Amino acid sequence: MAGLLAIAASGAAAARAVDLAWRRMESSATGRARWIWATDDVRSPQPARFTASRSVALDADVPGARARIFVDRAYRLFLDGRLVGAGGMRPGDAMDSFALPALARGVHTMAIEAGSPTGIGGILFALDLDGAGRNAVVSDSSWKVGGRPVFVWGDPPMYPWGFPHPRR
Repeated sequence: MAGLLAIAASGAAAARAVDLAWRRMESSATGRARWIWATDDVRSPQPARFTASRSVALDADVPGARARIFVDRAYRLFLDGRLVGAGGMRPGDAMDSFALPALARGVHTMAIEAGSPTGIGGILFALDLDGAGRNAVVSDSSWKVGGRPVFVWGDPPMYPWGFPHPRR
């Protein structure tokens, strides 16, 4: 009988852990965004600076947008070549959030200039588009660095960054 109780308790704990993991993922401020970087080559730490970019085709005018970004260590965010914001983070910090102007129908380019003194870091990005939804554009394998696909570290939560949330 004690064995059955132990099995039942173990099963309940496992179900609870899965439920909590799903709830955390669903409540993530960045939806299906993935941690990306220029490379996975971390054998010889050295300073790195690169630009990850992605074009977005809009079928209609968008009255407003909001970008959320976390970059370990430093970044500058550009929309169509214009600086939107800049900053830097370390694991445990909150994400930055920027209101963007109305976007006309057509193709727009998001670019993130990222840097790290050790060459190791991560980018997590999500863009909400009024009328098109939350997390309409996210960091994933569609981003490019120098014409090549970015390296995808994985889905949040991921050590050492976890699930960063926007500043309050």
